[in-house]
Formats: sequence, C-alpha cells, structure tokens
Amino acid sequence: MTKGIDIKYVRETYERMADNELIRIATRDAEGLTPEAQQVIKEEIIRRKLDINIMKAVEAQNKTFTLDEIDSYCNLIRNLSCPSCGETSRKLNATLTSQVMSFIIFTHWSKKIKIGCPDCLDKANNNALVTSIFLGWWGLPWGIIRTPIAIGRNIKSKRTNRVDFPNDYLRQYALSRIGQLETYRNNQEQLQLLISSL
Repeated sequence: MTKGIDIKYVRETYERMADNELIRIATRDAEGLTPEAQQVIKEEIIRRKLDINIMKAVEAQNKTFTLDEIDSYCNLIRNLSCPSCGETSRKLNATLTSQVMSFIIFTHWSKKIKIGCPDCLDKANNNALVTSIFLGWWGLPWGIIRTPIAIGRNIKSKRTNRVDFPNDYLRQYALSRIGQLETYRNNQEQLQLLISSL
C-alpha cells in the first residue's frame, strides 16, 4: 500500500478543470492542500498563463497570519466604496445581521455578514431588529427561542459598526476570503465586486 497522494492523479485532475474552476479552487478552496498539491496547482496556473497572483492566493490560504497582517487585508476592503450607498469618504467595516420571521409552524432564521459604511451597517441591523421584533415571535417553538437571540446579536453587532479599526466581523470575513483578497490586492474593481456580492 502506498502512502501519500498520487501526484499523477492530482495533476490530471487539475488539467481537466476549466479555468474558472481552477481559479475558484486556487482562490477560495486551497486551504489544507498538501505542499505537493499546491505545487501542482501552481504549475497548472503557469502552464495556462493565468494571473500570477492566483498562486499567491494558494499560499495565503495555507499560512498563519498575525493580527497586523489580517488588518492589512481588512484595509483593502475598508478603503473601497460602500456597496449599498456608494459612500467613499468613510471607512467600511462589517456587521452581522440576524433576522427571524415566523409563520405559526414555520420559522425562518437568517444570519449574514454585511460590509458597508457605518450608516448602512446601522440600517441593516435596524431592519433585521424591526423584522425580528414584529415577525419573529409567532412560530412555535423556534420563533420564541430564536427571536431574543437575533435581537441580542443585532444589538451586539451594532456596537462595533462605528469603530475606527477593523472589527471582528470584518476580520473573519477577510480570513474567509484571504485567497481572493490576495489575488485581487491591486484590482479595486474586483475587490468592489467581491464585497458587493454579499
């Protein structure tokens, strides 16, 4: 029985992939790849003459970062335009919205990260709060259980919307998208598209 990965199989698998699938794996799903698989994916990127920054995305997803390094990725986002209102004069941050809507036996609970200027983040939390307060309670048993949780999360999240540094929600988002942030570090248009898709 052989140990390790079959590098020939890995190479053939990457060779069969379409460019967009290879780019998705390299920029979003490369965390935990073995060094051998990382090397194969880099060779495939070079062979296809794809953007060299995609190789940096593979490395970034398999690295441990300091808080200062994470904040440098956050600052790439913070200097963009607000995806909701287009505001450019204020630094962006992130918030977690939590919303509950109940209809007697059915309860819908959603949690989403939103990136925007402080005013838009407050508005998102307020909308989720109002919806949960008026529509969350009416489902049994989950509406009664989840509504207070959603209310508490929105209030807690809202407290960090106006801080002058990247908050924990933005740091979590940056870490989850570290490969894409590294790939598009110098491409404002792509970074804007990335945060607008939330």
